[in-house]
Amino acid sequence: MNVSRKRIFINAIKKFGTPIYLYEASQLRSSFFSLRESFPKEVDIFYSLKANPNITITDELRRLGAAAEVCSLIELKTAVQAGHSPENIIFVGPAKSKEELSLSIELGIYAIVCESFEEVERIEALAKIYNKPVSIAFRINPEFESKSAMLKMGGKPTQFGIDQAEFLSRFSSYVNRKNIICKGIHIYNGTRILDHGTVIENTQNILSFAEMLQQKFKIVFQMVDFGGGLGIAYHEGEPSLDLAALRQGISPIISSYLDKFPGTRLILESGRFLVGMSGTFISEIQFIKKSQGENFLVTDGGTNCHMAAVGIGSFVKRNFPISLLSQVSQETRSSEDHENYENHQTYNIAGPLCTPGDLIAKKVNLPEANVGDWVLVHHSGAYGPTASPVLFLSHGYPAEALIISEEAYLIRRPDVAGDLLGKQILISRNLNKQIDKLGVLS
Repeated sequence: MNVSRKRIFINAIKKFGTPIYLYEASQLRSSFFSLRESFPKEVDIFYSLKANPNITITDELRRLGAAAEVCSLIELKTAVQAGHSPENIIFVGPAKSKEELSLSIELGIYAIVCESFEEVERIEALAKIYNKPVSIAFRINPEFESKSAMLKMGGKPTQFGIDQAEFLSRFSSYVNRKNIICKGIHIYNGTRILDHGTVIENTQNILSFAEMLQQKFKIVFQMVDFGGGLGIAYHEGEPSLDLAALRQGISPIISSYLDKFPGTRLILESGRFLVGMSGTFISEIQFIKKSQGENFLVTDGGTNCHMAAVGIGSFVKRNFPISLLSQVSQETRSSEDHENYENHQTYNIAGPLCTPGDLIAKKVNLPEANVGDWVLVHHSGAYGPTASPVLFLSHGYPAEALIISEEAYLIRRPDVAGDLLGKQILISRNLNKQIDKLGVLS
């Protein structure tokens, strides 16, 4: 970390406090354009808001050229408020509510991605009420799978999509429905893919499958969403995705498909790849203690803010990149910095929760730490606070800020007591009003 970046981080921490997520606009831009250059221009990049649904992050990626893939009512409203036009929004997810479907229809988004035939029936009933045709796509659970994805989401029993055999047997009756416009298909087979060959093979399989469907049912798809799942390297020794090899292998596949089906909107979804590298989670060391021969850094932000760092779900249980930022010397010192190695210590990094599982990192080698130093967890821009139990022990949501040039801007204030208690309802009949006078909700 260079001197300028250190200064920006320290100023942001002192201004907004900890725990905090700091995102860097420059890295968002770098990630987006590296992905953009890895696929032919005919492929549209849709940002998956589930990775980081902050409205400013969503707006930044829209400005760069990304469309929006949403999975909930609030994500849909976030995309709209961030400036996305309806024709650049798709809605996916296995349990869409009537309210979510209704708003999607009212807005006229590009496609509601249906995960069952029953969902199509529900949409068709709503379309009759609104007296307007509704654009949909079918999510299919194919019989082929993404071999090296760290988290497989297709080619096996799953709550996502319609099994290939069922789709083939029933699809013909949905082709020419009066109030339904079938725009195409969606297949998402896996995530955290770091092997370019897997992405290429997966794309080839999906586009070949789409071609077969169009020939079989004598239909022309307006869109094919071939998923994404592109990963980033979190852990030491983990390879990064070879983008040059990816482009070399993917371009002829895309070109071949578009030669047969010109004008098709090909959609690539990306969340983690676009935002993962941009974020740093920062907490302050409150205490340093030793227990049965092991050192612990006890910080003000733990797994309640950053559950992904524990290694749940698709993550291998290894430490994210960690460094220290000193309040005194204003230096960053990481586990990869081997200068003055004799002064390094092995630490477990804990948070404020009353549970033994609240460990952000285990046995990480760092320079000697001091109370008041800051722990920096890098590559934390995706699946951070929104994928964490932020309400555990009622700590609430941490602050978030975006660094643009050399200035940090608050893009979400941290929760205060009023945010949490204000939604609760006390029904005690003997409650006096002294609490209000004390001002404890501020």
